[in-house]
Parts: sequence; C-alpha cells; structure tokens
Amino acid sequence: MTTFADLVFSLGSIPCLGGAILPFPGNYWWVNETTGNDGYPGNTPDQPFATLARAQQVAVDSNNDVVFFSGTIHTTATIAWAKNWVHLIGLTAPSNNGRARISSSGTTVFTPMVNVTGEGCIIANFDTFYGYDSNTAQVCWAEAGGRNYYANVGFRGGGNATAAAHAGMRSLTVAGSDGENKFYDCIIGLDTVVRATGTNASLEFLNGTPRNVFRNCVFQADVSNAADVHVTIGVGGIDRYVLFDRCTFFNATDSGATAMTVAFTVNASAGGSVLLQDCASHGATVYATTGPIYVTGAVPTGNTTGLAVAAT
Repeated sequence: MTTFADLVFSLGSIPCLGGAILPFPGNYWWVNETTGNDGYPGNTPDQPFATLARAQQVAVDSNNDVVFFSGTIHTTATIAWAKNWVHLIGLTAPSNNGRARISSSGTTVFTPMVNVTGEGCIIANFDTFYGYDSNTAQVCWAEAGGRNYYANVGFRGGGNATAAAHAGMRSLTVAGSDGENKFYDCIIGLDTVVRATGTNASLEFLNGTPRNVFRNCVFQADVSNAADVHVTIGVGGIDRYVLFDRCTFFNATDSGATAMTVAFTVNASAGGSVLLQDCASHGATVYATTGPIYVTGAVPTGNTTGLAVAAT
C-alpha cells in the first residue's frame, strides 16, 4: 500500500481528492553543503544553498514552500525551523539510517540542534546525529510548534559518550499547547553510544502537549544504568493523550546492555493518558510501574503486556 509518507518522498508531491498527485504550490528550495553556496539563488538543484538556515530565511511563511536537501548538513548553531507550512525533505533512500543527515559540528556546545516552532510542516526522510563531549544537558531535536508531520526521520541524540552520560540527554522533546503532531516510521534514540547514567531518556513530553501520535516508530538504546528509559513524562507533561501505535522499544541487552527497570517513567499527575497499542518492548523489565499508562494488544497481563519474549 502506498502511504502518505511514500507520496511525500516523491519530490514534493501531495495527494488530493480522487487520488491525483499534485506538486506543492509553493516555492522549491535546494540545499547541498558540498556543492552549494548561500550566495546562489537556491531555487534550482544545480545552484543550491549551502545551509538550511539560508533556506529557512528565504522560504515564504504559510506558503507550502519545500526545502530539499541531500548529503550531510553540518551545523554549529541551532537550526530554527520557525515558519508555518514550510516543509523539509531529505533526498535519499528511505533506509534505516538515511544518508541525508543533519549533524552537529565544531566544539562549542549548543542545544537543541534543531528547534521547530513552525506549524503545519511536513518533515521527512532524513537522519540526525548530535552530541558533544560536554557534561551538559543536550537535546537533539525540539518539537515545539504543533500539528507537524514527521515521516522516516531519525532522531539520534547522545552521539558522544559524555553527552550520553548526562541526565538531561534527549534525542527528542515534544512540547507546546498545540501538540497534535504525528511521527510515522521514525527512529528515536541511539544504540551505538552507551548511556551510562540514570534518568536520561530518548523522548520527553513537556508543557501539557496534547494528542501526539507515534506510529510504527522504533525507540532504541544501549544503556549501562538500569534507571535510563525510553520515554519520560513529568508533572503536566501531556494533555488528553499520547498514542504509541505498533511501536518497538528496544534496548540492546543481547549485545551487552543493562536491562532497563522500566521503559517509561510517567508521573501520576502527567495530565493525560499514555496509550500503547500493539507495541513490543525488549530490554526492559516492564513498560512502567507508575502513572496513567495503558497497554493493549497480545494477551493482556497488566504492565507486562506486549513485552517481547524469546522464541526459544
């Protein structure tokens, strides 16, 4: 079945009534760090910009402009994605670790690497990698806009052992009163650098963000402290609900990682419900032991529902 994400990958096409495919009505902008220059017009593939910051600068707010990029974009400062309905699509095969990538660079710590405050953006088909040799809280991607759609994006924070050992390490944070974001076929977390502290998390919800949906996403980790988790939600972190549908929560215990005590830490006053539909977890003893978290699928057995079981 062709999904909406598949259509997004078709160089900026969108579906309309009757199944026809139409191009986005806004401007197309192109970015390539290797072949581009911010002095170029940026509106053709053969004269691309060199930075996403320049593309965001010229893109027209609320116009359904599309920014395409290829290769790795290195950044030494936070990329602010602040305009509504300005879409960002990587030009690469939609693999497990796409070669269209945004990566931190330099030695001066900044956080987050990308800060999304725009609304109605389609963000698809690329990877991210972030982390500095600094014992400070570091966030790879902050979603604070709302009503955005993410498809096949890798959020990989903690890309340095020192960063991964800090309690404030996050691959993704979701905040804001608008919420209502969708994350489809995304990867959240990094399993190539060991997380050696307690209480850090791949994903955190903040400030009463409502009705976010994660579908077919993979959460991955390699921890050496049982207190680390995939997801954390503090007091008032969500509103209404957050839904995890057919998601996998994987901690690499068969490759030497320490089992997590819980996959989720959810405060009893989280502000809404955490719903897990047909999910699976490996490398954590249980999904959670506290908070309004509800699991369905497989054979219901309390907080162990859906835990992956060895075939042998």
